[in-house]
Amino acid sequence: MQTKTRNIFILGIMAGAAATLVACGGGGDDSPPPSQPSGTVSGKAVDFYLSGSTVTFLDCDNKTVLTNATGDFTFPAGCTKSALRVTGGTDIGTNQPFTGMLQAPAQDFREGVIQVVSPLTTLAVQLGSGQVAPLAAGLGLAGKDLGTLDPMQDAAALRAAVVVQQLVDHVAKTLTGLGAGGTLTPADTAAAASKAVASAVASAPGTADLTSTALVTNVVSSAVQNAQSGLPAGLQSDIGAVAANVAALAAPVITSQVTSVNTALEDVDLRSSPAGTLSALTESGSINVVTGSAQSTTTTALVQAVTTGGLTDASNTTGLAGLGDAVSTGNTAAILQAATGLGSAVDAGAINKVADAVRLRNSLVLSNLTINGANYPITDAISATGGTLGAIQVALTQDGDAFNGRPSQVRAGLSYTYGGNQVDVIIENVALTFNGPQLVDAVVPANTAYSFRISGNLSAAASLTNNAADSLFSSANGGSLNLPFTVFLGKLRSAGALSQAQVDALTPKATSSLPVTFATTTGAPGRDVRLGMLVNDGVAFAKTALVKTDAEMVVGDGLKTTVTLNP
Repeated sequence: MQTKTRNIFILGIMAGAAATLVACGGGGDDSPPPSQPSGTVSGKAVDFYLSGSTVTFLDCDNKTVLTNATGDFTFPAGCTKSALRVTGGTDIGTNQPFTGMLQAPAQDFREGVIQVVSPLTTLAVQLGSGQVAPLAAGLGLAGKDLGTLDPMQDAAALRAAVVVQQLVDHVAKTLTGLGAGGTLTPADTAAAASKAVASAVASAPGTADLTSTALVTNVVSSAVQNAQSGLPAGLQSDIGAVAANVAALAAPVITSQVTSVNTALEDVDLRSSPAGTLSALTESGSINVVTGSAQSTTTTALVQAVTTGGLTDASNTTGLAGLGDAVSTGNTAAILQAATGLGSAVDAGAINKVADAVRLRNSLVLSNLTINGANYPITDAISATGGTLGAIQVALTQDGDAFNGRPSQVRAGLSYTYGGNQVDVIIENVALTFNGPQLVDAVVPANTAYSFRISGNLSAAASLTNNAADSLFSSANGGSLNLPFTVFLGKLRSAGALSQAQVDALTPKATSSLPVTFATTTGAPGRDVRLGMLVNDGVAFAKTALVKTDAEMVVGDGLKTTVTLNP
């Protein structure tokens, strides 16, 4: 049976039940002694599962073992209780080397219980056993035993674990850049970052919003101060100013990455096996988003592009925040303009390399939207005219080879909310044809699956296949992808899933405001198709977007906007 768990990570009031992660030491004098293992003691290392990682048993003479292909390991002979550290190996979800460090406290043996080492237990180690309950509540996991909770078997825990690890990794990478010339080791940066994240989560009211710029700023500042003794001497003398400046600079970039990962795992459907779950996340595009975040070292280079004098000067905080904002968008012109404003505080050659590294190449570019015959730049809010909204055309061009030699086709998702209903549509294959950079055709080939879900005041779901090819091409703006709301709704009416009156009720009309989301993915592992958006004559990163029906999900670059339709 497929288990569906929906957890909105940034919202919710958690129940007050305490988590039961057991730290070193056992119970009091009246507690019965822990049971002794009749065989081997087992454990599992999880971000996604970690293969070939080294597990160090810190209380058993630092003995080590390796994890297998699904993260499993056994305690060495004679060792039944130990604090654990996991390093190295490969994350089987992203197929990337695991460069972080996971930890878990020592636990008394419990028959049949597998001890888990995860990003969640790593935070628990940093806080100590007395803070596990508020930590679990802050993660949205109140009442769950973090020490035995396998994130690959719990959708809420999976989202929390991966988002936490990406936040820790990006903060650690920031410290790596800052610590060049000092004595910081990878273990030092990981510990400083984990401690800062753990403290922020445990002290948050309700569920911590790990995508909040304010929280991330606080985490980076705290991590810099945690790492003070290993930083170069020139940065230690005024650690307050350095912490504030590094946080202002790095937080926008880290927040952008963590927000993308959080969106990618917003609505995980657990399958009958972890392998099935990973396969579904790969097909949807979610894994590609996590992989892109894991591969990024932007904050390492960005911090190194600012001089020691620039980092110790408290008057630079606002300017550095502006530079961080520009880097987070990928807009080269904005990056160079912000750097120029900081003068000698920024190394010109180094910041040019950062700007070049984040610049979108080999991508699709969305330039504007056409609504009822009028053109609008892509912004978070658009005010349009026309009594009815039957379609939106998205102007689309190609820069270089967006598909990396593969066929130029995508899975596409469209979602909008109107009149108390949310309409979600996923198209399994849209074939795009370009003549140089110009889009000249967009077709849904015959026998392509469409998936629909309508929720709210109305409820409907269907999976349909087109008998003949459907054109989604519009000549607007020299070549646009046409997203015809009414045509999609008409397919449901023809299939008997909606009446004409219901189609009319779902067709946006003035005066109203409707959130619109468009997402694309190739559904293939590895590098996904990237989308940029034309902003003030420069190209910026598109947002990570998610569209989901009961049967399918699409996660990838796209757009999110709210259209206000006026008469």
